[in-house]
Formats: sequence, C-alpha cells, structure tokens
Amino acid sequence: MPQDTKRINGPDISTPYRVYCKANAPKEFEDRLNEAIGKNGKRKDGRRLQESRKYYAKIGVVSTAKGSAYVELGNTKVIVSVFDPREIPKQNKFNQLGELYCDFKYSPFASMVRKAPQTDARERSMATALTSALNPSVCRHLFPNLQIDVFANVLEDDGSALAVAITAAGLALSDACIPMFDIVTAATAGILGNRIIVDPTAEEETLCMDGYTEDNHGLVMIAKLPTLDQVPEIRQYGNVDVEMLWETCKQLNTNCGDMVPIVQHLLVSKVKTNLRELEIESDEESEHGENKEDNADSALPSSSGADK
Repeated sequence: MPQDTKRINGPDISTPYRVYCKANAPKEFEDRLNEAIGKNGKRKDGRRLQESRKYYAKIGVVSTAKGSAYVELGNTKVIVSVFDPREIPKQNKFNQLGELYCDFKYSPFASMVRKAPQTDARERSMATALTSALNPSVCRHLFPNLQIDVFANVLEDDGSALAVAITAAGLALSDACIPMFDIVTAATAGILGNRIIVDPTAEEETLCMDGYTEDNHGLVMIAKLPTLDQVPEIRQYGNVDVEMLWETCKQLNTNCGDMVPIVQHLLVSKVKTNLRELEIESDEESEHGENKEDNADSALPSSSGADK
C-alpha cells in the first residue's frame, strides 16, 4: 500500500505523555482488578459478569456497497461492506466453489495506541477468523469461480471487536441478498481465575491477558449458526484448562442465542420496508397507466351522426 508522502509519518506506536505523570503511574494488577470488578461482583458500568452490553445495529448504511451493516456494542463500533461477486483474480484453474475474501482493518483512531497504515499480523489473524466464521454460512456452491468481498472496519475498539465484526458481516451478507444457510452471531468472554466475564471491555480484556497470577486467564470467542446449531469458529487466547473452557463455551452459546431475535427482527424489518416500496411503485405505475388510458380516450375524435 503506497504511503502518503505529504504527511509526516511518526512512529508506529506512540505513548501519551500523561503516562509519565505521577498521577497516572502504572498501577498494580490487584488495584486494576479491584477497580474493574467491585466486591459486589459488578463491573464499572454496573453490569454483572454474565451480562452483555446493549446492541445497536443498522443495515444499508454504505450506498456504494451491495450490502452493509453498522453495529455498536457499547463503545465498540464496526462497519462492514459486502460487494458483488466477481471472478477470482489470478486463478488459472476453475474453482467449483466460490470464495470469500475478508479484509479486517482497525482505523487509526480506533484505540489509544497509534495504528500504522500497513496491515499488521493482528489484522491478518482477525481476517482469517472472520473468513472461517462466514464460510460455512454462505452458499458458495452457487458462485463457482467467483469471489465475494467482505470489508470490516473497526471505528472504535472497546473490546469484543472480532465478535461484533462477525455479527455485522452476517448482517451485511444478508443485506446484499447473498444466499446463506443460516445467520451468524458471535460473542466474546474473558476468563480470570474462576470468573467468566461476558462481553469484556478493552480494559477487561487487558486484565484477562495480564492475569498471570491466576490459574486461568485469557479470552474466548465463539461464532455460531443458531438454526443449524453449529459452531464454525472458536478462538482462544491465554492459558485456560478444559473444564473452564467448556463452561465458557456454554455461557457464550447462551449469549449467541440471545442475539438471534435482534438479528431476525432487523432483517424482517428490512424485508417489510422493501415490500412496501415495491407496493408503492406498483401502485404508482398502475395509476400512471390508467392516466395514460384516460388521456388517450379523451384525445379520440367524437363521432356524430349525419343530419337527415
């Protein structure tokens, strides 16, 4: 990707000067944990450990794309665009199944850490996970030797960015009228000791990855096809034993099911809106046709009988 030569390219990662102030000195892990999760078992925003943030979703937000979706989960904001199928580039042999090309990007202003313009290893890993989660849901056999482009952009990252991107990508594919076997939902949970923190924020994700003093620590993301009851993708980071991983997956399975009515309601509302627009267009065409017929009848010369 060519760089912009008209701007001064600073370092890839920069640190705010405020971290060197005495008031913002690095805190110990226990102090950070007590601030994030209180003694009553509730988090800073008042949620319980198994409670997710509220979703806001909208489809059809990018006019130049075949389908698009915008999803907010708390302060995490992701927009996904899907474009028309095109021939697979640089493909010499005929491919019976179509392909999904997924691109995952963080905006430079998505988090406090400055993002380099080039794609890094983290974004490539996220794109691979996004592709694995979407592949089983799309009817790729209907698009032989064709490629469907899916572009996900994280506008603001406050935790659970990959899960939000997978849910938004499923909505964008549906909005693009791509044939699918099932919709896709995803959820993330953090593990810290014996705690399962559903839908962690960016601060809570950092705690779960830095919790080396705990036996279990890390993050788990699960994507699910609810109607088929299949799990196309699981991502796990950190050190988690099998029993805790199983309990976390069961909790995330429940959270993925809770999102299904939201996605279904959004898609049904979109279909109803399109049907109303088609009915209005058909009514206007019929009225226009009747007016043409009336004008044609009025334009015909009137025939009068001959006087005797």
